[in-house]
Amino acid sequence: MVKLFTPFATSVALLVAAATATAVPDGSWPASTGTVQYSEAYVIKAGEVFDGKMQTFERSDVSCQGQTESNADTAVFMMEPGATLKNAIIGKNQMEGVHCDKHDCTIDNVWWDDVCEDALSIKGGTASSVSTVTNCGARYADDKVIQHNGYGTVKIDGFYGEDISKLYRSCGTCGDRPKKVSVSNSYIVNPGNAIVTVNKNWGDEATLKNIWVKSSKASVKVCQWSQGNANGEPKMLGNGPSPPLCQYSESDVHINEDIYQAKQTSPSSTSSSSGDVTQAASSASTASSGATQTSPSSSTASSGETQTSSASTDSSVASSASTASSSSQNPTQTSSSSTTGSASYQASSNSSTDASEGDAPGTVAPVESGIFEQSVISSDASQTQQQDLTEEPTATPSVSSSSSGSLYSSEEDVSQTAVQQSSVASSDANGSTTSSSSSTTSQSSTAGSTTQSSSNGSGNQSSDSESVTQNSGSDSVTQNAGSDSTTQTATNSTGTVPDGSWPASTGTVQYAKAYIIKAGEVFDGKMQTFERSDVSCQGQTESNADTAVFMMEPGATLKNAIIGKNQMEGVHCDKHDCTIDNVWWDDVCEDALSIKGGTASSVSTVTNCGARYADDKVIQHNGYGTVKIDGFYGEDISKLYRSCGTCGDRPKKVSVSNSYIVNPGNAIVTVNKNWGDEATLKNIWVKSSKASVKVCQWSQGNANGEPKMLGNGPSPPLCQYSESDVHINEK
Repeated sequence: MVKLFTPFATSVALLVAAATATAVPDGSWPASTGTVQYSEAYVIKAGEVFDGKMQTFERSDVSCQGQTESNADTAVFMMEPGATLKNAIIGKNQMEGVHCDKHDCTIDNVWWDDVCEDALSIKGGTASSVSTVTNCGARYADDKVIQHNGYGTVKIDGFYGEDISKLYRSCGTCGDRPKKVSVSNSYIVNPGNAIVTVNKNWGDEATLKNIWVKSSKASVKVCQWSQGNANGEPKMLGNGPSPPLCQYSESDVHINEDIYQAKQTSPSSTSSSSGDVTQAASSASTASSGATQTSPSSSTASSGETQTSSASTDSSVASSASTASSSSQNPTQTSSSSTTGSASYQASSNSSTDASEGDAPGTVAPVESGIFEQSVISSDASQTQQQDLTEEPTATPSVSSSSSGSLYSSEEDVSQTAVQQSSVASSDANGSTTSSSSSTTSQSSTAGSTTQSSSNGSGNQSSDSESVTQNSGSDSVTQNAGSDSTTQTATNSTGTVPDGSWPASTGTVQYAKAYIIKAGEVFDGKMQTFERSDVSCQGQTESNADTAVFMMEPGATLKNAIIGKNQMEGVHCDKHDCTIDNVWWDDVCEDALSIKGGTASSVSTVTNCGARYADDKVIQHNGYGTVKIDGFYGEDISKLYRSCGTCGDRPKKVSVSNSYIVNPGNAIVTVNKNWGDEATLKNIWVKSSKASVKVCQWSQGNANGEPKMLGNGPSPPLCQYSESDVHINEK
């Protein structure tokens, strides 16, 4: 053990060092992958990592009213202590952006597209609270971007600001609450007032390092200070280096120098002598020497020193923003330390609240460290048949670093974090359990609701001690953050008989092409509606996976989602072995779900789902293996399941249990007699105005033409069920 300790310690030291250097932004802006609108502020729970996948998030009921005072009710996101918000763009339809009202939040790769009153508000906490803002950006802010009303520290690293008045403001009316802020590796274009503003009389401290500014002004205020006033307006007193109030030196700030010469530096404090220093614009042609990587500096700026130079030279900025780069459709969400790093911080635990904070709005969020692994194991305990390969393959993805928590990259370069499953507003449409005769299988679960609790209750950011447990009905996810990794295991939920209700949507997301859910990835839609921006339903016109909303690889999971009407093929699982959980097709077009490929041992599961308005089949099974359907609700559908009648001799199996079908137009399932198909049905509930209902019908498959219907009813092993397994027009 002694021999191994030194290399291990060295590796840890290198990892920490890599995570503390964040690249200076280059002035570009990330592209949005879609728009999501909320009718109320979305709450990110303690311990949850919300990965926005570079979508634009805004309010459907709020528009910007300028600097009109408002509160958290007009925010897009409200973060609990220990929550993480990452890879998101905040749209213009909001007022308060993001609220972190009890401190200790993590904000990573979040961009405010058009700041209204404030972008980020940080309140509450204690003296040891830390919220981090890493690799973020904001533009068009008439006032402050980050409003700090609480206690503790805000760490800002790798920030890009454009046409903003102030990047950070320590509340000047909130009373004697000493605050600390560090700003490093940041690039501000056209600051209107100052980079940061703090309060001298209340013991605030600001540390700035490696700050790059582009401005047409004769002078730029980097750090200014005021006389805080809890009973009125604060009074501005001065600006410039003045330790411990404003800690930076002349070499820490680069005005109108070439941004492409910028290198990262580890956030650290520097000392400089007191005095009012106004930095004036220096020529861009002198940038090469001043843009090198800096370390803690002991250089001092003498009192009254002024930097002057000629007007700036405009250098073009064309490359993508650090850690925010995105393709035209889907951005790559990588761990930020692999490309740009992240400041290395640990947020102190915080269970206290502060009800007496000032009303000045703003939003701030905490960052969470940790490298994540995810293994997804699928087992369906509700079914009567055991399958050899019911487990989804274990995914051990390559992880770059700690800050972003990104797990997987798809063909469109989108990764899904394991913990994005947490704290979703799932609708429990399946909550009603119906009992029947002795042959009925009694099942209980909460269909799709997901709750999350943080084991330490304090939002502690320490990766050694944090434990998050997420429970989704019987679909339990336990996530334990060790020193470097998190392992997540997800087991399939068990179906209950639906009660005929339909889940409410929490917003709409549109894709310009099918979104690929990678092998091992758990895509949690958080009950949003997903559809295509470039496809509309053409009825039963034949199409293919190109018109789907989602394409799933083997071992992928799609959960807590509504499929909208603007699509044709819904969801494609073209190589089998997919998990569909709590997914609802709002208006089925050609097919809702297509399952292809696979082997005789392949298993795909469809649990606690629903579909309505299907002119033909809901689930089309073209491949081999088994499809397990449990807890399904169908309304005005022709067929729930169809084993392909033209695909050739590929024996298929289907089981349907605990399901409720209203107004089936043709049959519940249709299978092929000559190709050895097998259907098992159990606890099926049907509501119909017809004199008779076809539960299981069979055809003569025909690979060269149309299949011919032969009959319907129990006929083992083709159609395995009894009279007691089906309840027609019963309550």
